Amino acid sequence: MFHRAKVITMADDPAVHEAVVVRNGRIAAVGSNEEMLDLAGPGAERVDVAGRSIMPGIVDTHPHLLSWAAFRHAVVDLFDCASHDDIVERVREAAARTPKGQWIRCSPIGEPHYFYRRSWRDLAEGELPTREVLDAAAPEHPVWIQAWAPVNPNTTVFNTRGLWNIQVSRNTPSQVGRVHIEKDAHGEPTGRLSGPVNNYYNNEPWWDSVLARIAHLGPEDFVEGAIEGMAAANRVGVTSVFEGHMMDFATIDVYRQHRAAGNLTLRVLCTPDGEPHGLADSVTLGEDELRDRLGRLHDLQELTDDYFRVEGLLVTRGGPLGPGQQIFYRGYRDAYGGWTNGLEWLPEWKGQLMIDFAVERGMRLNVISVADREHDTTLRQLREAERRFGSTARSLGEREPILQHAYILGEEHGRRYRDHGFQVTTSMSFSYFKQHTYWERIGKDVLRDLIPLRRELDLGFDVACGSDWGPANVWEHIALGETHEGVFGSSNAGPAQVISRRESLATWTRNGGRVMRWDGIGTLEPGTHADLIVVDRDPLTCGNDELKDTSVNLTLVGGREVHNDGTVG
Repeated sequence: MFHRAKVITMADDPAVHEAVVVRNGRIAAVGSNEEMLDLAGPGAERVDVAGRSIMPGIVDTHPHLLSWAAFRHAVVDLFDCASHDDIVERVREAAARTPKGQWIRCSPIGEPHYFYRRSWRDLAEGELPTREVLDAAAPEHPVWIQAWAPVNPNTTVFNTRGLWNIQVSRNTPSQVGRVHIEKDAHGEPTGRLSGPVNNYYNNEPWWDSVLARIAHLGPEDFVEGAIEGMAAANRVGVTSVFEGHMMDFATIDVYRQHRAAGNLTLRVLCTPDGEPHGLADSVTLGEDELRDRLGRLHDLQELTDDYFRVEGLLVTRGGPLGPGQQIFYRGYRDAYGGWTNGLEWLPEWKGQLMIDFAVERGMRLNVISVADREHDTTLRQLREAERRFGSTARSLGEREPILQHAYILGEEHGRRYRDHGFQVTTSMSFSYFKQHTYWERIGKDVLRDLIPLRRELDLGFDVACGSDWGPANVWEHIALGETHEGVFGSSNAGPAQVISRRESLATWTRNGGRVMRWDGIGTLEPGTHADLIVVDRDPLTCGNDELKDTSVNLTLVGGREVHNDGTVG
């Protein structure tokens, strides 16, 4: 029994209670201290939370938890380095434990993944080190300071051995494709390369060939990184995740292995990509190969387990705005000054084939569709699938397909998706870190339809939010649901955007459970899973700046403690 609390159930009934009783991993009841004392009985373990708030665990519906955790596990952590001396010290320590000749892969400097609020520009020297600096730290190892998406253009650094390994020398041209190779006054490479040099989402053939020579993620990075990633998620109160993007057979199997070993500390729903895109190792499939893959995805489904599920398939049409991959009718400048209408990763026949496959077999369809031209293509292909397979409008709606991302969603497109039975997952990441880019490249008018949470809720969607590329702090995301501010001080808070604090909190709790179609998560009601968190303030009434500093004192998943900072119990 948890008592002397403010229990926020996030149920449709907004009543707030004083205590909650947990029995056998489920919520037995919520109510007053006296009522719950009587219900729990004298043998119950009593936990006085001393006025803190208790609420459902956070449901993150777009975390990329496994991918980000693997990226972090595979690198030397330079995120918080303040100077070249800091970088040299960490690289030297890594060299001491790494066999000679093996790669030392390093993180970027700053706050991932956008690196706007802190980056290498904030180093004491104001610039990234050159190869000579890295050579002094690890003369017998190839060293690589990575550049992470979605920053475009970007800068990456190699030491001398690293340049040898990727076959860059004074004889290499100063520009290969859109990649610039910096050289000193004597024509020697400095080690710094700029342009589309991200770890993925770069769409640059030569750089993809470079990445292919550096196998920078191994199976152990995913397996061990998952443990670290789940622990980090539990610390900020996350108890369920929807891995609906960048999921393939091997990554899904990592979660399956951890489930079999009893290692999962949160509930996981995976939706695999119909055809993976954007990564250096992504392969374009022929029709027979694609049909074979879709059949294997159908066999992968797991819909009933209490901790690990696989449902549906994902159709991804285009990529991010940063590198110029987002699909609009109007032309716009990409990150390198060229004109584009976006990059269509899928020819229309593939998109239709995937949608037809899901509709015909009753699989739950997920679509990443971001802008106007993408929406029209998706909606046209949904109508075609209905025509081909009879009365599928009803059956498609019953399976509640998911529109992921939904950066730009006007009223008309929103109504049409709603009429097909869709639900929506999105992220304040796209508004906070990208609204200035939309303004500069597309025009100010597009901000009226950017992350329109108010419109989506009013249309009847159970909108659920996720962290995606950041901020990593989910409480900051919840605050942004009210303000819609941007990283550089702008705001697109309009009639289509602004929602209340309770509504914003619901996008990370109740709505997440509904969109995942996972009974018993997202609220604290009798019979639901005891996935709950204890936080140090009232998330419904505290100010936005105060909300961002929320500390999670205790996290339970199924009544089992997965995080405790030592202040509760």
